[in-house]
Amino acid sequence: MSGSNLLQSCELDADHEGLDCRQLEVLRVLTEDDDVTYSFQGLRRKLGLHQEVLSRTLDRLEDQDLVVRTNDGYRINPNKDAFRFGYVTEATPIETKVVTACLPCDVNVSFVLNVLKGKWFGELRWLGYSNTPSGLGLNWITEDGRIQLRTKILKKTLTINVLYGSKTDQERATISAYELFDFITRITKQKSIPLQNGIPN
Repeated sequence: MSGSNLLQSCELDADHEGLDCRQLEVLRVLTEDDDVTYSFQGLRRKLGLHQEVLSRTLDRLEDQDLVVRTNDGYRINPNKDAFRFGYVTEATPIETKVVTACLPCDVNVSFVLNVLKGKWFGELRWLGYSNTPSGLGLNWITEDGRIQLRTKILKKTLTINVLYGSKTDQERATISAYELFDFITRITKQKSIPLQNGIPN
């Protein structure tokens, strides 16, 4: 499911003739959800790029004012018009909803975000988040980029979807989703979590 495997060809838009295939590939991922801020390492895993290559590509996109760097990572410049990319994928990832649950009515969504942002779970690595009026989104990806978890909290309802490239990853993805669900349900019952070296126990 690595981005480097997904992209087979690029057709440059007239407005973006200066962009190469790698830059278009990064922009394609960033525009999957315009509201998400992706961590650098999350992008690296999702795209399957060497960190120096990704760093140079992001620097060029910043110079072109297409990408904005924040304290939490990278996102599309919200002041730019929507991008259009021509690309062909080898396969469309399978997306399955694994969890739908009601959270306690007094759950503090900001607290949940602060605890989970940047946290790893087993083989899941932090990818990025969005926090908009339509809900809180939290995303993780495996080190090999084959599985992605998309978590959403909207009006006290929690959903966890898994994305995977093949049926062979389905069980692995489902187990990861339930591990994440278990942790989220535990933290929503607390107002604060003890920290050890700055990391939630």
